[in-house]
Amino acid sequence: VVPIQKRNGSRGSASVWVMEKRGGLIWVMEEITENIASLQCDDSWNVVSAKGEVEKIWGPSVVQKGQSITDLLPCLPSESLETSLEKGLVKIVDLKHFAARTAAGVCIPVAVGKGEGDRALQVSSFPHVAGMMVLSSSSLNVISSNSVFSSVLFGQERPEGLHITELVPDFDEILDVLTEEDNVPLVDGIVVPEHSFRRARTLSILRDGKANAASVFTEPSGLLAKHRDGSTIVVDIQLRVVKSGTFFSKDKTEKSSDRSSDSDDSDDTIAVTELVYALWITYSRQLHAAGPAAGISPSSVPSSKPTSPTHDPDSDRPSDAGADARTTENRKASVEIKTPTSTLSQQLSEAASEPLAARAAQPVPPVLAANVKNDPPAKRTINDYVILEEMGQGAYGQVKLARSKKHPTKKMVLKFVTKKRILVDTWTRDRRLGTVPLEIHVLDFLRRDGLKHPNIVEMEGFFEDDINYYIEMTPHGLPGMDLFDYIELKANMDESECRNIFKQVAGAINHLHTKALVVHRDIKDENVVLDGEGRIKLIDFGSAAYIKNGPFDVFVGTIDYAAPEVLQGRSYRGKEQDIWALGILLYTIVYKENPFYNVDEILDQPLRIPFLPFSEDCIDLIRTMLDRDVDNRLTITEVLEHPWMVGA
Repeated sequence: VVPIQKRNGSRGSASVWVMEKRGGLIWVMEEITENIASLQCDDSWNVVSAKGEVEKIWGPSVVQKGQSITDLLPCLPSESLETSLEKGLVKIVDLKHFAARTAAGVCIPVAVGKGEGDRALQVSSFPHVAGMMVLSSSSLNVISSNSVFSSVLFGQERPEGLHITELVPDFDEILDVLTEEDNVPLVDGIVVPEHSFRRARTLSILRDGKANAASVFTEPSGLLAKHRDGSTIVVDIQLRVVKSGTFFSKDKTEKSSDRSSDSDDSDDTIAVTELVYALWITYSRQLHAAGPAAGISPSSVPSSKPTSPTHDPDSDRPSDAGADARTTENRKASVEIKTPTSTLSQQLSEAASEPLAARAAQPVPPVLAANVKNDPPAKRTINDYVILEEMGQGAYGQVKLARSKKHPTKKMVLKFVTKKRILVDTWTRDRRLGTVPLEIHVLDFLRRDGLKHPNIVEMEGFFEDDINYYIEMTPHGLPGMDLFDYIELKANMDESECRNIFKQVAGAINHLHTKALVVHRDIKDENVVLDGEGRIKLIDFGSAAYIKNGPFDVFVGTIDYAAPEVLQGRSYRGKEQDIWALGILLYTIVYKENPFYNVDEILDQPLRIPFLPFSEDCIDLIRTMLDRDVDNRLTITEVLEHPWMVGA
């Protein structure tokens, strides 16, 4: 993570990595959100003043003048607090990574540094943290980890050699539940998604009599993890079993000197292959710091204890999923339960696979119809709404569910588009709208007569203040339920349902490409929302552009869905790249995982087909949409005319 300065002079943070490819370097820089606050203290370590993004880190009304610093950072080293502030700061800054206690009583990872002034602490917090950690399958010891990730989340810069229970105390018990209760075969290629870990934790809690399992399952909060300073934080984990090959020189491994130096065997290395557990660990302040984790207080976190190496996978155990899926159970139960299980296990399985429409949810009141007018929108402010919940956050702003104060039964989805984050090239001038972001211009264009489409989100209006534009949209179905969540919840999606969802997305793209002459440029599962009847809407036109303005040479969208020619820095027209993203989307719907795990694989890796869940036509459609030759890639018309799309 490095500090950056933008063209408009504003500063921020970004993650950076560089890869050498075909004699060149591919630089990937992604802006990330970092909240920073400054605390000025007196000699007794009491807060004198606080400034910056204090409420975003601790919540409202937590930081008060005269308050002890230990109320905010409860695990600062006692020896630092018992000495002078100047000397204590040196030790604190050296350790750097701690956990802060929020208004909800939940601990979140933060970094503490020297602030401006002799008695100031600078506290920074990332709302989202994610990274990879690799474990030995036999010992459950950490083999490798990204040092930046492990420092930020766990406060452990180099966790290599630690048993995983030093970081996630219940991990071994949860793994036992997965293998013994659910009969998940931990063989090469198997992926155990986040919801399976949460479910296994639920069973473990019930088995130990710690809490009501039903409440834990209906309001999952993740897994309890342990920070270096002893605090409890909450994370989510996805596990993938992979083969790891290590090459050794023969002269280092062979003890015998019988082999002559002029042996005919020219291979001077040997390969040792072992199974490892690759953990994708994620933390989200919005998700994991909303309140106490499933009713379990921090004091109830079990102490770390090593386990005997009983987790060595049996490669002869059968698997329905085949070898190479990031989830033969990613977001979906990959391995069917073949043997009788406990009543609770059966009930939880049924709950997890229950169709979305049957789930109990807060009913959304009918939304009042809004007439689209050609006149400029009436002057409104954000104070006309009551914010009900946060729905998401992206590169350019936030999305929130709100209720109109004037019409209390009317709910609205508000997208906050932060003005200072809008790229210079995406401002557009309109005689009627004035100077607005391209997203608003496109959405306004798409609500004209003859350009509306049932599967494309409709903007009801917009307004602005000095900080943001606010885009008003009618909620579609259960607010916040996108295709990513639905795939994860719906463990039994059949071919006809997959086809129905994808047809609607493809229909929306066909309308954009052939009638509106617009490219979306950020098609992904998180930008498709569903209602309880399986109807979808394509959302988030923050990266959209008019085809006439192409070709384009700036990357927008999401790397996982980016076409190879875009990642190579070549100019692109837009429609072909939308088709590539549709291919990634269909693969994700079918296999519950992305086909490529990094930029290198997007550029070169052959498409993984771990097993055939549906017909050959479905796989053929995926292959032809993911053709790396842009000229051979299908058009949207050819996608809709493909045999799988017109099948029963």
